[in-house]
Amino acid sequence: MELIFITEGRFIKKQDGLIYSFGDGFSDSVWDRYLAKFNKVTVMARVLSVTDDLIDSGEYLVPCNNVSFIELPYYIGPAEFLKKVRNIKKVINRNLVPGKAYICRVPGQIGTMVSKALEKENIPYAVEVVGDPWEVFAPGGLEHPFRFFFRYKGLFDLKRVVANSAAGLYVTCNSLQKRYPVKKSVFQISASDVQLSSFSRPSSPKILVDKGSYKLISIGSLAQMYKAPDILMKALSVLKKRNISCTLTWLGDGVFKQDMIALSERLGVADIVDFRGNVSSKEVAGCLSESDIFLLVSRTEGLPRALVEAMSMGLPCIGTSVGGIPELLEKSVLVPKNNVETLVDKIIFMLSNKDFTNKQAERNLKMSGNFDEAELQTRREAFLSKVIEISKE
Repeated sequence: MELIFITEGRFIKKQDGLIYSFGDGFSDSVWDRYLAKFNKVTVMARVLSVTDDLIDSGEYLVPCNNVSFIELPYYIGPAEFLKKVRNIKKVINRNLVPGKAYICRVPGQIGTMVSKALEKENIPYAVEVVGDPWEVFAPGGLEHPFRFFFRYKGLFDLKRVVANSAAGLYVTCNSLQKRYPVKKSVFQISASDVQLSSFSRPSSPKILVDKGSYKLISIGSLAQMYKAPDILMKALSVLKKRNISCTLTWLGDGVFKQDMIALSERLGVADIVDFRGNVSSKEVAGCLSESDIFLLVSRTEGLPRALVEAMSMGLPCIGTSVGGIPELLEKSVLVPKNNVETLVDKIIFMLSNKDFTNKQAERNLKMSGNFDEAELQTRREAFLSKVIEISKE
């Protein structure tokens, strides 16, 4: 059976026709998960044609065998979406037919549109719930004049899409399920989209010792400000003023990278921040292994892959109390979002209390074992089997 996979992810196509994931982590192993149950996967997503020199090493080549694309008109942001929505709908409507399986990865405008079109045609669909628009557009998060409208529209749309689905997979164990439940009789399961197959888990956790300077690290796209790089820049500035010697490596790229570099210069911390951009999985693992503390101060999250990767490398971690982060970390290492002073205090506490910090590292390494790829794939395949079942009804 063919799977139509609908995603908000963005892709780029080179002049030779090869398609790459645009920083969204759709590596070969992701498609292999679906090809374990389906003989063909067709991805419905935005695709931008570019010249070769726009491709960098941080992006993933989409394999050609058994993976193809329904290319939607490319857009970024509400204004461009409104200009192209009519053409987007035309492409969607002419590609939805019975007899295929449909999975909408939500939240997102594309998944919302496709789900409505499928409902109109009485074609069942499943959902993968990977984020929370209520948190994305919360006060202090994304700055936009229509933030209030987008927050409530996103909440309403995702509730409706999930409630009308015939099967649901959540990347969290509890948080997304509570706010966006499927109907009582509908199959649901939780399975993180974390990939640890490229990481070689150490046999022992990171041991924090006294040193002249400590290495902090954070990972996240800079296409939006969801990961709060500005909060980390401000925290570094405070740490520097308090004579706490730290450096920060940021892995990830996006349109806000130059803004954050400029902010680091204004705050006087440019000399201790390394915006590394997109790097390979091997380089991610290397950077994590060289670091002392991992920071994830997101304004919104599903269940963050980067945090699990850091835990799997035996690193102590600090995170905000949003989304699925509290499912991964103990309350003692959580901080409120957008709170620079509390973050600074937590960093200083962990650097000063090494017994506590080393126990956190040990605990994280152990807990990362819950994300064994074989176990997660078993859960995903249970979901995909249900998707096949509902598609045949």
